[in-house]
Amino acid sequence: MTFKSMPPTERYRFVHDYPYWNIRAGKEQSNLLRRMLAIAEAQDDRHSVVALKYYICKISGNQGFEMPGGKTVFELFSEMEAEAKAEGFEVDATVAHHYLSSNRYDAKKLTTEQQYVEVQKTFERMEEIGLSKFRDYQVEAILFNLAWFMWELEDFEKGFRYLTEAERFVHPDEPGAYYYTQVLSYLQTYWKQKKDYSKSIEYIQKILRFHENCHFELPDNLWWNRFWLGFANIEMAALLIEQGNVAESERYADEGYRLSKAEEPVPNVVPYQAEYDALTVLIPVKLKLGKMDEADGLLRRANFIKQKLEPLGQLDYFKPLKLYRHFSTYHEMKGDAAAALRYTRLAQALQDSLDHRNDAQKLAQAQQRHEAEKFSEKLEMLESEKQLQQWLRNASLVILLLVVLLAIGNFHLLQYKRRQKEAELETAKLELSNLTQGFREKSELVENLRLENERLSSLGERSEYLEQLTSATILTEDDWSKFRTVFEKVHPGFIAEQKTQFPDLTPAETRLLVLEKLGLGAHEMANMLGVNRNTVNQTKLRLRRKTGGD
Repeated sequence: MTFKSMPPTERYRFVHDYPYWNIRAGKEQSNLLRRMLAIAEAQDDRHSVVALKYYICKISGNQGFEMPGGKTVFELFSEMEAEAKAEGFEVDATVAHHYLSSNRYDAKKLTTEQQYVEVQKTFERMEEIGLSKFRDYQVEAILFNLAWFMWELEDFEKGFRYLTEAERFVHPDEPGAYYYTQVLSYLQTYWKQKKDYSKSIEYIQKILRFHENCHFELPDNLWWNRFWLGFANIEMAALLIEQGNVAESERYADEGYRLSKAEEPVPNVVPYQAEYDALTVLIPVKLKLGKMDEADGLLRRANFIKQKLEPLGQLDYFKPLKLYRHFSTYHEMKGDAAAALRYTRLAQALQDSLDHRNDAQKLAQAQQRHEAEKFSEKLEMLESEKQLQQWLRNASLVILLLVVLLAIGNFHLLQYKRRQKEAELETAKLELSNLTQGFREKSELVENLRLENERLSSLGERSEYLEQLTSATILTEDDWSKFRTVFEKVHPGFIAEQKTQFPDLTPAETRLLVLEKLGLGAHEMANMLGVNRNTVNQTKLRLRRKTGGD
């Protein structure tokens, strides 16, 4: 299956799995990546496009490599970040942002304080997403970059944290050899600074085993492999000396020197520098073992390299310090006190200068670290204030929304209650009207019975039964109780108001007021109450006197 015909997911996987490291560097790599990028863009495969821009940027430093469209690494990483954000590729966007900030820092467009914040934010973001999700983008390389920055600031604890995470992802093979070795080497140095020599030795042994057993194919890697074998043996020797194990350290020191020794003619100064470092470890071993002849030859060789590199400016100013001390020890053991004293003074002068420089450097680094931490704290405080303001705004909106919802809910509830009361009132009015109509019908019936009874009486036919019906009370106590309940629904507070204004009202007078409120006539009231009309009129008269009415 061709790259063009692959499904997007498979194409994206292919981009990450392709062995770019094993292709001849330069033009061949750039041609391949440009072709792949053109295909991915033509297929509108945005994820593969983003990934390819990353690999173009990472490989662009190789000799002869040509950037597509003449763009810079910064421009491509900027495109990668923008597109990844737009497409929602969190991992890709975080990777691009990391390399962009590193690029800006190297170009002095970011201060140390700003980069200090960027480094910590990058790590926090990676942890939030999940470190393992960054495997495709060499998570160990990103973590090592973060650790290296902290190491330069001598913030060793943060550096150590990033390194321990990076250790989980390093690969003991040729493609991963660089970061495998670098991460373990820095961890070894961390434990050495802590004077935990056992842990430091464990890491050196891992480096040794890896470079002894890994089969390197690329020519450049063969020299690099030899260098690390030499360096690791020398470092092992130095650690064993710190533990007082001089006899065992000799084997490592001899092997380290053999691997580090420059073979004449040497095309550059790096092998000489490596050999010089190896000699500064091997010489004290030979001296402690009393092998004076071997020490003499090694001292001469070290001095030869010193004299060769110093005029070229390729030997650090303070590098001869150890050599002067070894010369002093050698001459002291040989009984040449004057020569020993001369080298002691040379060593002391360099030591004083080194201490002064280190003190100034440590102070500068401490100040820089302090400023970086202050800057970070200030940003955090501003971010916290921003988040608090956002929270307050959100809380205000939520409260306002709740108030509005409550108001709407209350409005609808009031509307419902109003409609319910109106309905109840209408029902009560209808019921009261029906009751009143019923009383009127009863009153008419009573009036008819009375007239019938009078007619019979005029004929001399008296009916006790009709007399009882005529004098019967229509509005009984039970009727009144039901009637009053319905009446108060229609005219709430009427009866209570009358009793408040006229506390000495009798029950009969109260009933009369209620019936008047309904617009009943005197004869209707008399019939309903079961009394004659004169009684009603007398009650009305008393009522007018009490209430002050006409």
